[in-house]
Amino acid sequence: MTEVRSPGQAGEDLLPAAESRGSAARSLTQRAIAIWLIGFAALASAAGWGYMRYRGTQEEAISVPLYTVERSAVELTVTASGTLALGGQQTLESPQNEATVEQVLVEVRSPVEAGQPLVVLRDRSKEQEVRSQQVEIQKAQLDLSRNQEKVTEVQQRVAAAVEQYQESQQLLAQGFLSEDEVRDDQDALDRVRSELKDAQLTVTKTELDLKTAAETLAFLEQQLSDRIIVAPIDGVVLEVKTAAGEAITTDTDLLTLGDPGQEIVNLQLSTLDAAKISINQPARVRAIGPDAQDYLGRVVSLSPQALAPNGGGNVQEGQARVNATVKLDSASQTLIPGSFVSVEIITEQQQNVLVVPPEAVQRDGSETFVWVRDQRGKAEQQPVELGLQGLDLFAVTEGLSQGDEIALVPPTVTITPGMPLAAELPVPDATDAE
Repeated sequence: MTEVRSPGQAGEDLLPAAESRGSAARSLTQRAIAIWLIGFAALASAAGWGYMRYRGTQEEAISVPLYTVERSAVELTVTASGTLALGGQQTLESPQNEATVEQVLVEVRSPVEAGQPLVVLRDRSKEQEVRSQQVEIQKAQLDLSRNQEKVTEVQQRVAAAVEQYQESQQLLAQGFLSEDEVRDDQDALDRVRSELKDAQLTVTKTELDLKTAAETLAFLEQQLSDRIIVAPIDGVVLEVKTAAGEAITTDTDLLTLGDPGQEIVNLQLSTLDAAKISINQPARVRAIGPDAQDYLGRVVSLSPQALAPNGGGNVQEGQARVNATVKLDSASQTLIPGSFVSVEIITEQQQNVLVVPPEAVQRDGSETFVWVRDQRGKAEQQPVELGLQGLDLFAVTEGLSQGDEIALVPPTVTITPGMPLAAELPVPDATDAE
């Protein structure tokens, strides 16, 4: 039997179904919104991670000067300046008290040989003394001749007196003469013998006087010969300080010469610098000025005494100085004698060692390190051990290899590990810009 429902009952049956469908639709919408939110969040996270990675890879590098580690020499030096001179350089002076320059036989830059006449002087008073002494010698020779003749004469008288005395003795023995007469002959013999001794003594004195006069003449002639000034060495004339006709006195400067095959530098060192110097240390000599060439030399002398600046021995006043001399290994042929030159004396040296500039070295307490630019271009703190520390370069004994790139970090820049480093480009010169 079929059950018949009324319209009201049918509506009541449809309500639960409709509510069920609405609830399902709302649940589906909520899931869609949740999925969309999750996807958006994931997309935003991925975008943010990508952006941060992009920013990380594109971080701007710091520009700093870079230095490539290489092998070189490190030196400790003492720097000074001095006056260049030629080897054996000296100023010749007049040896006479008063004289006149008769001739100057050379001029500036004239090459000379040892013994070559350079200047001829004339001393008229000395010439007169020589002539006077020659006259005195002639007089002494005449006196000697007369005295020698007198000795001969007295000797003859002595011989006659001896003969007379001998005859008297014989006659006394024969009884022909008295003893008084014999005694008179003996007294006469004694007197003539005394005259002979006096005459011989006079001859000896005259000979001594003649010898003294001859020595005086030789001395005067030597002084007269000193009027010819000769070159003491082979060399070249650097300066002529006199002229013909000039009246001069003792120790008047005449000319300066030196050996151009040798060049030396005279230095005056402070006592602190002199304490670091020793004989035979190598040195570099250069003219004072831009692009000057270096010339090699060595220390050849070092005074054991410090002197006051004025050259005296009193070191209580002013700063004491120590004289030293550097000789060039070979003559430069270009440096000018008398000019000031710069000298670097190498007191300590290490060859073929790894070197870095002093500004590359950083210190943190007892630790010494440098900033190395690694293969990725990042800053890396590298501890190092230093060797000899010169003025321009430091030797590195451990921590670096040849070819490493290190940063020369300015004091105004701070670097941390991992920071990108770029080589600082040089500032273009004004001439380059043109």
